[in-house]
Amino acid sequence: MPKSKPTIGPMRTQPGERTSTMPTQVLPAMPAAGRKTVAAQPKQEPTRGEAVRVAKARITRRNSLRKQREALKD
Repeated sequence: MPKSKPTIGPMRTQPGERTSTMPTQVLPAMPAAGRKTVAAQPKQEPTRGEAVRVAKARITRRNSLRKQREALKD
């Protein structure tokens, strides 16, 4: 019985004659020497209206989750 050709790859499904002849190309690292660094802008304080909206959303979410938990208990 003739010996089969050696196989490679996952679970020996890829025959050796079909392998890639070109190695994978590695991209060079990006040089950081010529780049300018940009300072991060400081966060602005939220306005009072925005703060109220966020607070109401938190309260609504908390109450909704409380109702869901109560519904699951029953």
